[in-house]
Amino acid sequence: MRIRSKTSAWRLGLELKRSLNTFDSISLLFSSMVGSGIFFTSGFLLKETGNAWIVLICWGLGGFLALCGSITYAYAARLLPFAGGDYVYLKVAYSPVLAFMSGWSSLLTNFSACISVLALAFGKYILILFPSLPNWSSETLRVLGVDLQISSATVIGVFPILFFSVLNFFGIKSAVLVQNLFAVIKIVGLVLFIVLGFLIGNSNWTFLFSNPMPNFLDSTSYSKILIGIVPVSFSYLGWNMITYLAEEVKSPERNLVRSAVTACFMVTGLYLALNILFLVSAPSNELSGKDGIGAIAFERLFGTDLSILTTGFITWVILGSLSAILIGGSRVYFAMARDGAFIESFAKVHAKYRSPYVAIFFQASIAILFLCVKEIESLLYMITCSILILSCLTAATPFRFEKLGYVSDYKIPFYPWPIFFYIFANLAVMLILFIEKPVNAIWGLSITLSAIPVYYGIQYRNNVLQKQTELVS
Repeated sequence: MRIRSKTSAWRLGLELKRSLNTFDSISLLFSSMVGSGIFFTSGFLLKETGNAWIVLICWGLGGFLALCGSITYAYAARLLPFAGGDYVYLKVAYSPVLAFMSGWSSLLTNFSACISVLALAFGKYILILFPSLPNWSSETLRVLGVDLQISSATVIGVFPILFFSVLNFFGIKSAVLVQNLFAVIKIVGLVLFIVLGFLIGNSNWTFLFSNPMPNFLDSTSYSKILIGIVPVSFSYLGWNMITYLAEEVKSPERNLVRSAVTACFMVTGLYLALNILFLVSAPSNELSGKDGIGAIAFERLFGTDLSILTTGFITWVILGSLSAILIGGSRVYFAMARDGAFIESFAKVHAKYRSPYVAIFFQASIAILFLCVKEIESLLYMITCSILILSCLTAATPFRFEKLGYVSDYKIPFYPWPIFFYIFANLAVMLILFIEKPVNAIWGLSITLSAIPVYYGIQYRNNVLQKQTELVS
């Protein structure tokens, strides 16, 4: 059973074209999940947890959490195969206010800030690839606990945002063709890196086994795992990307679940293998806190002569992820505008290319503004906190839909345990985040709550315009 939207925008025909097959869907999910995070997150993890085994546990739990989320979200996606993801599900299951909060968070943090993180990482790697380029940075300006700075990496990061936004303007099919190319080369490159690293790389397993096993009788181990899952969750972000594009997926009743589960297993397997390879490439104290743990591991495994290859490949991986997230994020603002809950022009669909072009370029503008945030790590925690606040409610939508009488033909495996695990894990991570990173957590919460006055302001404006229209008629 599907729920049909009844907004006037649907009657006006503001619908997107179903163009994505199963391979396209898996490609988008894989590329959106596998970005720059895998190449620098483990350095942060080692610094925060101090133990390589906890690092691996965090990556394994992160993958299981993503899988639980994907099979849970699939229930709502089957009922509501429209553009918008969480926004659409929360609107039908709970209220338009909660839905707007989700869309507002997506605009200001979840998508836009993710794009900025990737663009900043791209800029930094370009400077490594081309050391002759000027490398400068302005003075740091601290505003409400957040450090702002403009640098060479900031300026370079603007270009991929603009390029992929223009590409998306020309329609989902052209964007996905490029996306598939990124995904294929990304998968082949990662598999080669893993296989060659273990077979011929200068690996040393004593680096890993020299770390003591975590003591699970000590509560400190659990708090370290929870704080470690925060940046890991960022690296798995994108597991629900296909739900934002559900309106453009062919045979959504079949392809949504299949592509989400396949991508989660692929990415979790690759992430675990990559992290084991990182941890056997050098002692933990040499990797701890390092921003480019992937590049360091490659140099230790294969020597410095080939370091340009890994830097170039990491840059390619970042571009593929940035492209996928740009595609998905714009559909949220499009869905909000189509419902009359956001700026009306965001619902515009190009007559020829069938792309929500206004939403695409507005998202690019917000992402470029976020490039001025100095520390990638601070963005990671702010993004994660903002996402977790409402994702727990989204995960619980199957219960709400059943209560409302909407029954899907899709059955969640091991129901209801994946839902409970996903919600419990998110709540635990949020608690630790507020304890360990209060400034970043408060920023994420504040951005989410700021949606409430904005929503009622938009509704007031809509009511005034409607009354004026009625008086004129």
